[in-house]
Amino acid sequence: MIFYELVQLYQQLVRQGKIGAPGWVNEKVSYGIMLDENGTIVQLISKKKDNGKGDKMLVPQHPGRTSGTLAFFLWDNEKYLLGLDAEGKPEKARERFEASKKRHLDLLEKLDTKAALAVKNFFLTWEPEKALENEQIKPDLEDLLKGANLVFYYQARPVLEDVKIREMWEQHINRKEEKEARICLVTGKKEPIARLHPLIKGVRGAQSSGASLVSFNADAFCSYEMESGSNAQTSEAAASAYGAALNYLLADTQRVFTAGDVTVTGWVEEGEGVYQDLLMALLNQDKTIQDADIQEALKKLLRGESIAWEEKAIDPDHTFYILGLSPNAARLSVRFFLKNRFGAWLENIQAHEKRLEIVLPERVVRPYLPFWMILEEMKAPGGKDTIPPLTAALLQSILRNARYPDELLYCTIRRIRADHHLNWKRAAILKAYLSKNSVNQKNREGCSVGLNTETNNQAYLLGRLFSMLESIQEASAGGTLNTTIKDQYLNSMCSTPALVMAQLLKLKESHTKKLRRDKPGLAVKLEKQLTEIVSRLEINIPTQLSLEEQAVFMLGYYHQTQKRYEKKQEEE
Repeated sequence: MIFYELVQLYQQLVRQGKIGAPGWVNEKVSYGIMLDENGTIVQLISKKKDNGKGDKMLVPQHPGRTSGTLAFFLWDNEKYLLGLDAEGKPEKARERFEASKKRHLDLLEKLDTKAALAVKNFFLTWEPEKALENEQIKPDLEDLLKGANLVFYYQARPVLEDVKIREMWEQHINRKEEKEARICLVTGKKEPIARLHPLIKGVRGAQSSGASLVSFNADAFCSYEMESGSNAQTSEAAASAYGAALNYLLADTQRVFTAGDVTVTGWVEEGEGVYQDLLMALLNQDKTIQDADIQEALKKLLRGESIAWEEKAIDPDHTFYILGLSPNAARLSVRFFLKNRFGAWLENIQAHEKRLEIVLPERVVRPYLPFWMILEEMKAPGGKDTIPPLTAALLQSILRNARYPDELLYCTIRRIRADHHLNWKRAAILKAYLSKNSVNQKNREGCSVGLNTETNNQAYLLGRLFSMLESIQEASAGGTLNTTIKDQYLNSMCSTPALVMAQLLKLKESHTKKLRRDKPGLAVKLEKQLTEIVSRLEINIPTQLSLEEQAVFMLGYYHQTQKRYEKKQEEE
């Protein structure tokens, strides 16, 4: 399914001229080796951009190189084309150069164009042992030894542009070899099966040289005495196509979304990147999402209307694919592959944002809670990334408008209990979880945006009560406390309220006595609010609250706390 859709995308990109035809691929190239007719290096041309990275060029495509010696045609790194040794292994460097020499002399054997002769003369005369002494290489030697892709130039033009050489290469890759043909599980055609699958680059945490989606490197992974790629019947043409399409998507970092160990990319059937721009902006909650133009565009799309954006038509009924990948040693793991209408994805994300709506502190200017910020709330200060299972599962639940993973509730409560801090972000996460996941109608009553004064949910009322007890303590101390009952009793009150209620009420009497003496009017006001809450509590205080009830308790506490801050601001 994934490969089939990527092959379809590849064909669309080829038609649009955004990707090379079969046998060609875009790769970053740092230097060009300028040759004269004798094959002598006359200049080393820098192809680097301002950011220090190589410029992309269309070069011959080759299978992934993970181990062993495999030379590329007319482009490669400094080890193969120049025989440079940065590893202290001159024999290995010589072996790589000789492999490159043989490949070029074999492929160019029958060509007599000036560019082809220049390349052949280079390999016939170049001595890797003297490479470090070459005057044209010396100025960039340090950079070359760090690793760089190079291509051959002749008469100021890339050798790859030689018409005869291009024709020869295309004939070479399309030649009919005596290979066993089988039915390709992607295209349904009877074609030679790929032994090695292409390397995929751009996945966060994976090898920089690329990792495979499909590979078999142990007998335990093979079946029916088949070897390597024969165990996954994908034709060479289909493997090359899906690899080129996926590398094209991941190379566009502005349209790739990373969360934890998951790298997410997406595409529409027509291959237009503007769909990715809108979807990724919603997931990342870029500041531009506040712009009136974007908001108006989203409203129209959610109504099922087509719009024009960046001079491109966007149809909410077009199919949009979302692929999530994670590193797994030298391979890649598919975390999820989703398919739906583009408009449906927008609706699901909007529904998620609606569930996150909650009353906010006055200081919060931009009340958006993007996906990455939710993950940040799951982490301890200075901690590592969120546990991978939560990252992928949470993203899927948002995109599918499905139940949130149970780990979301557990991790949020754990962080609140660990640092005794309930901010608006964590409260919004708890509200969203209960709104979507809870089957208890009573618990869902606490999922209002602001304070719910009508519900008799005991956990919610206990949260409100705890907030009022904290308010009385702060008022009695004149608001100068470094720590409050929240720092000492929050964990106990939200999990085993009956065990600490007597102690909290005893402290309340002490705080109220002082408040009546210093501020009798405020004391009466706070006691009246407290009495209203206590009157709705059942006689038997719960001895233990479930994890979901603890979330309801937290929401009751948060809503009541925000209500008293609102009153303070009104009085001021």
